[in-house]
Amino acid sequence: MPSSNFRIKNKNKNKNKNKNNVKDSNTLENKHKQMVMNIGNEINSLDQLKKKREKVNSDLNKIEEYKNKHIVFDIEKRATLLNLKHKYTDEITKIENNDSEINYYDLTGDLLNDYYDLRKNTENITESKNILEFLNSDIRQDDKQNSRAELFNTFCKRIDGIRINKDNGKNRIKYCTICNVEKILDYSKSSYICPSCGLMEFIIIDEDKQIKDYSPYQRRNHFKEWLNQFQAKETTDISEEIFINIINELNKKRITNLTNISRQNIQPILKKLGYNKLYEHIPFIINKLSGQPPPHITNEMEEKFINMFFQIQEPWDLYKPKGRKNFLSYPYILYKFSELLDLDDLLVYFPMLKPTKLMEQDIIWSKFCKHLKWEFYPTT
Repeated sequence: MPSSNFRIKNKNKNKNKNKNNVKDSNTLENKHKQMVMNIGNEINSLDQLKKKREKVNSDLNKIEEYKNKHIVFDIEKRATLLNLKHKYTDEITKIENNDSEINYYDLTGDLLNDYYDLRKNTENITESKNILEFLNSDIRQDDKQNSRAELFNTFCKRIDGIRINKDNGKNRIKYCTICNVEKILDYSKSSYICPSCGLMEFIIIDEDKQIKDYSPYQRRNHFKEWLNQFQAKETTDISEEIFINIINELNKKRITNLTNISRQNIQPILKKLGYNKLYEHIPFIINKLSGQPPPHITNEMEEKFINMFFQIQEPWDLYKPKGRKNFLSYPYILYKFSELLDLDDLLVYFPMLKPTKLMEQDIIWSKFCKHLKWEFYPTT
């Protein structure tokens, strides 16, 4: 078995930290990871919520039997159960519709895109040739640090309604005098509104100077994340314990040569161990365990993927099923793009949905292809 080349995480390092405190997650990337983890935890709670709702329904059915038999029943208990039923149903619907994820990327997609573009540009800075270039490079680096701080500050304002940096006077922001929370400008109501207590301050808005809202659910940013993930470019933090559990399961299956492991080996193990939220990081896990180079596409091909992704936005708006909020599966889209570009060697890296879901995606995709005059290849 090859030696491990993953970094061992210090389990006690963050033991006493309050994970919900913004200042503990002191970079935009850390805060983003925490938010993605929270969304994953919410998704993982779905089965438990359904069980709770089943129990409530069972108790309600018993009360209904008493009611039908004209037996005295507890009215207050029935009211409490009905409230719980509505609460669990709302939470389940929210999770099944991916509301948290959609709202999160809607709020922060542009900031994430700017942040990772900035980081990519920083990583691509070449070595300085002379003292003048060196000094100019330092100035550029300082500007980038300031830009990152500004992005993080804006990110925290949007997510938590608080400011990390004090107002420097350049951008005046209105705060609620009661809650000390930043007010939100609502153009439709011509007012600043406190998101906590609802206090409104009416203003006159110049129609010609209104700023357009960001497009719902910044899909491009999520798509670029998937491009990075399948090439194992992301910087994720997976604990030593998780890697050890995976290796133990591989040993149980008598798979001791880690140089040949694949998605087919890892995904069932993640499912068995309850690590479903790590599916998207399988290329990263394989790379760390086996030392295998992850799949790679050129910058030119990556741009082509992104351009194709832009092209499918218009047919999505035209042909998406009525009432559907969620976009197509991103692994499915990557699979179809690779298929169209004759990159068949990449197809194995994109997990496919169950047949019924796959058929639904194919129906929508066929309309995209017809609209864009692309070749349609059925997946099912």
